[in-house]
Amino acid sequence: MAELVEIGACSDGLTGPVVIPPTPPVIASVGVRASLADALSIAYTVSRADSVRAVYRSADGADSGATPWFAAKEDSIIVLGLRPATQYTVVLQAEHGGAVTTGARAVQSTAALPAALQQVQMTLLAGGAPSGGYTLANVDASDGHGYAIAFDSAGVIRWYHDVGATSTGETKQQANGDITIYAGETRGFDPFPGAYLEITPSGDVVRSIAATGSPYTDQHELVTTYDAHGIRIADYLFGYDIRTVDRSAVGGTSADVVAGHQVLRLSSSGAVDTLVNGWTAWSASDYVDPFSSGDIDHPNSIDIDRDGGVVVSYRNLDAIVKIDSATHAIVWQLGGARNQFRFVGDPESGFGGQHDARILPNGHLLLFDNGTNHSPQASRAVEYAIDPVAKTATMVWQYVPQPPVFNTFTGSAQRLANGNTVVSWTLTGVIDEVSPDGTLLSRTQVTTAPGTPASIYRATRIRSLYRYSVP
Repeated sequence: MAELVEIGACSDGLTGPVVIPPTPPVIASVGVRASLADALSIAYTVSRADSVRAVYRSADGADSGATPWFAAKEDSIIVLGLRPATQYTVVLQAEHGGAVTTGARAVQSTAALPAALQQVQMTLLAGGAPSGGYTLANVDASDGHGYAIAFDSAGVIRWYHDVGATSTGETKQQANGDITIYAGETRGFDPFPGAYLEITPSGDVVRSIAATGSPYTDQHELVTTYDAHGIRIADYLFGYDIRTVDRSAVGGTSADVVAGHQVLRLSSSGAVDTLVNGWTAWSASDYVDPFSSGDIDHPNSIDIDRDGGVVVSYRNLDAIVKIDSATHAIVWQLGGARNQFRFVGDPESGFGGQHDARILPNGHLLLFDNGTNHSPQASRAVEYAIDPVAKTATMVWQYVPQPPVFNTFTGSAQRLANGNTVVSWTLTGVIDEVSPDGTLLSRTQVTTAPGTPASIYRATRIRSLYRYSVP
């Protein structure tokens, strides 16, 4: 609460409390973050202040902004989302009881990007710039390192993290504002180690998350849930093991080496809950789209339904399955050999090889349909209204680019709060933003070098680098 001082009667007859403003914050030092080169770390001192923020402007005037307000109990503040190799003037402001005081200025330049990232670009191919925020994706760069990268709407790298000399997988901003990225060489069925790294907005790795209870950790999805106070409840992810099995019924041999997946819920206390074991849930007849190299089910996304049910996409079953989170029973299956639904209003009568199945706030299901079973083969984003009682899946929206594109595997579709949809054709690094009526508003492409498209896993829009906000 602001400090109040009573003032006696004055010649103008006014009386009442006034707020004593905070003292101007003093900048002790400004430097480049060792763990996040395109950010500045500012140490400061201040008294009689509730909160502090930094206001910044580049020397050329092309970039300016302010951080959120942070509690003044801290003695440093991080300025994120700056352009690399750019000189900035930074001013600290302090707030106390609604009164704001501005402190002294400091000048500091951000570091240049690593050589490999100086080749990475997100360029505009058609339409206007993306509608706002940042585009987050994993990029395996020319130096052999994997990176999590956030591009601004002009395609400039504003945040990145080098995970080392390895390939990368699913990358997202979790609900606590941290970024997670899979680091490892697996494709979801290889006998290679790997794990997710949890990275704070300021660039520090705070956790490594692996599939406890399974020999290997799958790279397709990590969803972390939190309670109303931001305390972590559980991690949802896929584990898998590898066995020699008889697949002669589906065109294989009697001794194929095959991976089968577990859907895992790992509590914050370390308890392991196996929601689905692919070895016991599916049979050879469920295996719809055989891979030449290996796994019977190939799950690739996890989402939490409005009632707490767990919705999983299985690429190699051409199926999306909802699981009761308490009993582990399969509530329903859409698509595949055990399909329970009738597709209504869908010219393709369903999907094939799909990725990124998401429950929307209205209960509809949005997914990236790779279209492996369509004739001719073509990919799309498609939305269904699911009626679990009548067992109907009614298509209410789709986006098919012109000319059509066949994205054999990977791909993503994300509904934004403004009603637009971000669709990524990941094998070529192309990212579309389309309006509710399917009009292409923006098309960008991520490249690792001029003329070299990046092969990314997903591309998602995030609103802030500091904290999670519905995109």
